[in-house]
Amino acid sequence: MRFASWFAAFLFFFSGSRDLFAQRNLAGADEAKYALERLSVTGRVLMIAAHPDDENTALLAWLARGRKVRTGYLSLTRGEGGQNLIGSEQGNLLGLIRTQELLSARRIDGAEQFFSSAVDFGFTKSVDETLGKWGRERILGDVVYVIRKFQPDVIVLRFSGTPRDGHGQHQASAILGKEAFAAAADPARFPEQLKELKPWHAKRLMWNVFAFNRQQEQQAQTLSGRIEVDPGDFDPLLGYSYSEIAGMSRSQHKSQAMGSAERRGSQKNYLVTVAGDTAKTDILDGIPNGWSDSHLSALLREAATAYDPREPQKTVGLLLKARALMPEGRKRSELDETIAVCTGLWLDPAQIVRWLRRDLRSGSQPR
Repeated sequence: MRFASWFAAFLFFFSGSRDLFAQRNLAGADEAKYALERLSVTGRVLMIAAHPDDENTALLAWLARGRKVRTGYLSLTRGEGGQNLIGSEQGNLLGLIRTQELLSARRIDGAEQFFSSAVDFGFTKSVDETLGKWGRERILGDVVYVIRKFQPDVIVLRFSGTPRDGHGQHQASAILGKEAFAAAADPARFPEQLKELKPWHAKRLMWNVFAFNRQQEQQAQTLSGRIEVDPGDFDPLLGYSYSEIAGMSRSQHKSQAMGSAERRGSQKNYLVTVAGDTAKTDILDGIPNGWSDSHLSALLREAATAYDPREPQKTVGLLLKARALMPEGRKRSELDETIAVCTGLWLDPAQIVRWLRRDLRSGSQPR
């Protein structure tokens, strides 16, 4: 039975990061090339908003698929208070549906998904009502926990924290995000978390300017200190622009009728620094976005450059050398997955189960 235990662990190990490659048509040579390039990037960005479908999927796709930084979305609620276009489920059952819609969206745009314990109790214009029902300190602690766990270099707020946002829960998400930016770095705040985590100071807090109407769009273009990104850029490796990927991702929110066109062409987004070190030209200005170990960095670059789509296994030697230098963590797991992709590793669980059953019936030791 030791073999059965090992096999179960093996399946778990190699299935952990498969969602990294869930983007449509990203397989084979494209999958391996994408994975190799991603290994050299160490930056992290976390977006915060209130509900499923509040996230800017275009910006998430541009960051995760284009810039290849580790990207996350924290939805404070699971959308229990919304409407349901596709069925009769409401309340917690709708929250379950919308949770799965979010996870499906992330498998497409490449970001990770997080939640707090806040409950969507329906539309309100009142921030005080929102924070009162949520429990301000409790949800702030949740946000701080995610920041300390994910350790983003940049935190992006989807809303401004002002009446401009409309929904009181939208406003509250930005207010709590601003407070959490400082609180996550303060060891005196939520010290009980420090038994497993450590204080984390993100480099900067930014607002991804959200426009509900044409007037707000025009105002966004005049904001002082804004930086501009364009998710409309086409990625020849993926075969889509990031805004097309965003359309696929956003269309997963079926219960909210959020079907979105897969568009190409320029679609400018604006970000403004709210706190921390001011970004002048790029969201990752002044942030190390690679490995400090020059030997590790060189090995990963060489593997990506030397990659031959017809003989991907030739990169494995370099990747194994890099693995010996790479610290434990998420990137080590991604490296292991990349090695599996480049070796063409393929498993037939049904066949292995048949082997196990045969060995057990015969009384022989599992191979």
